[in-house]
Amino acid sequence: MEAMRRFRAMALLCRQAAARDPERSWKLLAEAEYWEHLAATALAH
Repeated sequence: MEAMRRFRAMALLCRQAAARDPERSWKLLAEAEYWEHLAATALAH
């Protein structure tokens, strides 16, 4: 559960950074999706 919380926190940080940096937002939002995927995987195990 701790790993899932860390992954979701990383996803949130990426989304916040994307809101502040429109030029890199596509990359940061993709990274947020990656962290959410890791969180979902951690939850499944």
